[in-house]
Amino acid sequence: MRIVIVGAGIAGLTLAAALAKAGRRCVIVEQAQDFSPVGSGIRLAPNATRLLTGLGLGPALAEASSRPLRRDILGWDDGRLLHSTPLGDEAEKRYGAPLLTLLRSDLHRILLDAVPEGTVRPGRYVTDVLENSDEVTLRCSDGREFHGDVAIGADGVHSSLRALLRPGRYRASGQAVYRGVVPADRRPAPEREPRIRIWVGDDRNFTDYPVSGGRLSFSATVPAPSPGPGSWTTEGRIAALGRAFTGWDERLLADVPGAEWVGLWELNEHDPVPAWTTGRVVLVGDAAHPMLPYFAQGADQAVEDAMVLAEFLRYADALSVGRALAGYAEARRERTERIHALGRRALRAFTEPAEGDPEDRPALLGDLERAETEWIFGHDAGAEAVRRARRLNRPR
Repeated sequence: MRIVIVGAGIAGLTLAAALAKAGRRCVIVEQAQDFSPVGSGIRLAPNATRLLTGLGLGPALAEASSRPLRRDILGWDDGRLLHSTPLGDEAEKRYGAPLLTLLRSDLHRILLDAVPEGTVRPGRYVTDVLENSDEVTLRCSDGREFHGDVAIGADGVHSSLRALLRPGRYRASGQAVYRGVVPADRRPAPEREPRIRIWVGDDRNFTDYPVSGGRLSFSATVPAPSPGPGSWTTEGRIAALGRAFTGWDERLLADVPGAEWVGLWELNEHDPVPAWTTGRVVLVGDAAHPMLPYFAQGADQAVEDAMVLAEFLRYADALSVGRALAGYAEARRERTERIHALGRRALRAFTEPAEGDPEDRPALLGDLERAETEWIFGHDAGAEAVRRARRLNRPR
């Protein structure tokens, strides 16, 4: 069966690696000409690390990542501990897989190394999709065409494939996020303990956590700023961060002046995509369900999507593609929509002014976390996919 994937990000590469393990070849069409490092960090929860370990990537992930011991919610002004969640060995024992933090570029490298050489075709931007009962054709801006029995849109929140099929609606959230990487080797020893720290205040918050090489990745969510002098440079963004968090705990920005780089992105709220498949075309990851970052499940759900779709395609042939894609969408839609809704709830909890006592906010965040963590972290998407795919393909 001919499989064409659009996008060599987390979803696309995980899918290609899973297909290769199952003996299926594919081609990935990627618009970027080369893969320049992306410096921001990423958190992989147990529901994703369990699946990636199953692909044989556990040792590479362990070498490139940090294992935070806990997640602390801190007072915005003085950094006092307001709420703490144990991670590290306790989380691994509870969920059967670790929670890891690492650079997105390191995860991308690990996944790229896991796919067969020649799988990725860079510098190809898809401009048109033609689908009939026999095949799907992807036309690229350079005139090249790719033909397949199935085409998979794994090209992220700005998916060209989704836009060509059924554009989704979105609106500005009113928030923007600064992301960067800073050295942490000059910190006092007590401050070097590996943990996720979250400072929360009205309409803004700041998070940091360790990654490889003695560095910290940080993200700072603020009301979306108007472009100003220097807003396109790292130096200008560092200055803007200082202004945005004036009066906050002094530890929060202590390392930011040494940032290797700082990026700025506006955050949009996307409505769920009405349908993920049109017969021979299907969407995965952010192309199917763009998520706000507040529940930190975007990458994890991309991995889950990829592993579930790979399992359904494992049983499919050119004549049964539509049934396999419909089975995948049915298996994934309810879970991703629920997590999508949680992201919106978390946006409100993290950024809207607290009603009553501001000290109640961490307890509300803790309640949200406890209510859903078991259901999210403890889920084995791979095992569920095996059950569903085998049931779908059982002789009738």
